[in-house]
Amino acid sequence: MNDVLDIFGKESARWFAETLGAPTPVQKEAWPAIAEGRHVLVSAPTGTGKTLSAFFVFLDQMARLAHSGSLAQELQLIYVSPLKSLAADIRENLKRPLAGIGAEGKVLAAIRTGDTPQSERQKMIRKPPHILIITPESLYLMLTSKTGQNVLSTARAVIVDELHALIDTKRGAHLMLSLARLDALCKRPLQRIGLSATIEPLKEAAEYLAPEEVYLAAPVMKKQVRLEIISPYPDVTRGPRKDPLWEELGELVYGYCQGSRSVIAFVEGRRYAEKLAYYVNLRGGEEFARVHHGSLSKEQRLETELSLRDGKLRLLCATSSMELGIDVGEIDRVLQIGCPRTVSGTMQRLGRAGHNPGRVSVMYLFPRTAAECVLCGMTAQLAREGGVERINPPEQCLDVLAQHLVSMAAFRSYDLDEVMEILPRAWPFRNITREDVRGVLRMLAGDYE
Repeated sequence: MNDVLDIFGKESARWFAETLGAPTPVQKEAWPAIAEGRHVLVSAPTGTGKTLSAFFVFLDQMARLAHSGSLAQELQLIYVSPLKSLAADIRENLKRPLAGIGAEGKVLAAIRTGDTPQSERQKMIRKPPHILIITPESLYLMLTSKTGQNVLSTARAVIVDELHALIDTKRGAHLMLSLARLDALCKRPLQRIGLSATIEPLKEAAEYLAPEEVYLAAPVMKKQVRLEIISPYPDVTRGPRKDPLWEELGELVYGYCQGSRSVIAFVEGRRYAEKLAYYVNLRGGEEFARVHHGSLSKEQRLETELSLRDGKLRLLCATSSMELGIDVGEIDRVLQIGCPRTVSGTMQRLGRAGHNPGRVSVMYLFPRTAAECVLCGMTAQLAREGGVERINPPEQCLDVLAQHLVSMAAFRSYDLDEVMEILPRAWPFRNITREDVRGVLRMLAGDYE
């Protein structure tokens, strides 16, 4: 048994060794630091065990408390997901290790997103889960209510998944201020674990994650990839057609699905996802291809994800809603229609295929114009070399600050000193001055001069 498994109790170590074998390099690096209570940024290619590297220490600790009868019915771990569908996926994936270490039904996990029914939210207040899976927006809403704060106040650690998807946006700034407020609510700095497959430079990302020292668990792990570019030039000899490019794409994509069990085709926008699925289904039949995007209902999303995971769906036409870490089962290849917007997004999508260590991830890119051919070529070469864009987080987000100042006043008053204690713990707000806060408060009070 690998020495790093000595960190865990006998049940946990036995289950991991028998079920998953030896820990991956990123798990070997992350687990000791997480067990010591340090902030950790985990960075490794998709499919190398990042999620379990973040969760397993906490699952083991809670399981041991449960077996000894000393696990309190209170929140201990918060997992923040940028996607509602990813949140649901994580809860399903936690069932396997919890059952394996004998903690199923003893260590409780719950989801709080915009899709969560009111009855489930009320149940959470009456009986807090040990693990809360939540989106950034729902965390903010819970911080705005007294009942929500009561649930959150016992938390010990927070996992921020897909950090690269948040760090360059005001949504990320909003979340970091929520985490700073959470530290104040819990009266101690919560342990922060950040997860990302594609983020550079790591040192700056670590500084963003937490104001204290952050341990970097980022071993060099070379993932084998193959990217090929195929141009779908319309055949003009076939006579006039309504939409020759997309008809040609539909036939090409249908052809590239042959000999594969499950394929994901990424497009930029739900309109194109619907269009591609339509033209593919003209060839393969009505249920050959389905779509996945943010406008689908919760039920439709779950049904589609389950069909893909079970290997029943031949082709999924998806937007960025599927590029993050949702468990999609065995995907043989990934297709990209048009040029992806970023190299990091390309790497995320590429990682959907061969989603396991040792497997080759394959992507075929289909540029729609001559200009896209050049862009696809450049993007593919950078992806092969492992390069991604440098992070560029926004700072001094006064509109975000205004929202939090209103939220803080929802059911109690506060003074400026309290605000100035919280702000330095959120990287985007570390340089905000007292006069800045006064100015925002004056604006909120109606003084626009």
